[in-house]
Amino acid sequence: MRKPWLLLPLLLLAALPVLADGGPEQAAVAGASAPADVRLKHQLHAHNVEVTRLQHEVTAQESHSRQASEQLQEQDRQIARLQRQLEALSGRRQTGNPAH
Repeated sequence: MRKPWLLLPLLLLAALPVLADGGPEQAAVAGASAPADVRLKHQLHAHNVEVTRLQHEVTAQESHSRQASEQLQEQDRQIARLQRQLEALSGRRQTGNPAH
């Protein structure tokens, strides 16, 4: 099960540092040793790496959630089988037939 609604907040979190640093105008004014466009490219690359990491994390969490859901469904099926067996045994005892 994909959760695209989860991707948007992750992307926004990854973009916040770029938005908060003042952008290319502030970098040009600051007179950093590296040209502003090179710094921005490095920042963009770092954020893309972070977004990719977060996407992998979300995929892993979805997989874990899917596995847990399948385990719960199997447990539910097992409980239902046991309940049917218990009802069958209870019905036999009520009619006076011993189980063994």
